[in-house]
Amino acid sequence: MKQSSLTVGLLASVLSLSVLFSAPAQAKPFSQFIEFSGALSDTGNYASTHGESPAPFYKNRTTNGPVAGELLAARMGFQVKSSNHLVGPAVGTNFAVRDALAGADGPDDLPQQLKAYLEPRGGKADPDAFYFVFNGGNDVILAATAPTPAASDKIINDAVDGLEHGLRTLVKAGAKTIMAPNFIDISVVPALRNTPLAGHARDVSQAYNQKFEAMLARLEGELNIHFIHWDFDAFLKGMIAHGSEFGFSNTLDSCEALKAKGQCDPDHFLYLTETFPTAKVHEFMAQAMAVEVAKRGAN
Repeated sequence: MKQSSLTVGLLASVLSLSVLFSAPAQAKPFSQFIEFSGALSDTGNYASTHGESPAPFYKNRTTNGPVAGELLAARMGFQVKSSNHLVGPAVGTNFAVRDALAGADGPDDLPQQLKAYLEPRGGKADPDAFYFVFNGGNDVILAATAPTPAASDKIINDAVDGLEHGLRTLVKAGAKTIMAPNFIDISVVPALRNTPLAGHARDVSQAYNQKFEAMLARLEGELNIHFIHWDFDAFLKGMIAHGSEFGFSNTLDSCEALKAKGQCDPDHFLYLTETFPTAKVHEFMAQAMAVEVAKRGAN
């Protein structure tokens, strides 16, 4: 059987990644791995104010194992810990909070994550650190379920504006290496697939990604920086289309929803719940993102 380009790319990357990231004696190219993100990256900040997450979630993550950000960090030689900035001074470099929005300014949201990092440093960002800014997904979900098209548009515009402001802030503070992924077409998740909201969710997702990528391109020109892009949307659609090549027997349904029928094996499901992917997907996410980091290192 002819393998898809996604499969070939991921499998071929294993050798290059092992060379780039596996030698412990080699000096790390970055001083720190710092995350500003939401549900797919949180390793405990949300739990610090809302309490422990029950099964099937693993150690206060939104999946059944480690999440993509910490797995990417591990490939790069870092063990990233939750900042715990919601309950005191930051003690780690993962500022992600599960329900964070890019276009709002509540305690959990992107502006406050950045503030928790920058304020104690006098507004200066470590120029040698690797910054992982993976936000906007919660805004897309909120926009898809907004009561009117105008409300959806405002949420998307606010999200992109919030990310633009956050990225500008980081760059002007001294950050030089920033990875900024887009987000998925949320119409494919079990919670929305085959529902009356699916079409609107698809349109909202597309609008967000188009505006997000245009914003990144504009900032690259204005600020003389090159962000590390990663197409999360294309990645997930590739996983759905070629799931069997990655060991997935079910790429459409929630594993937990089929648990009562004895049909839930997270290692072979794309989705753990109606909205969140399994730890196996996070492993592939980390590998795919590491390819983009490796490309930057090779340039």
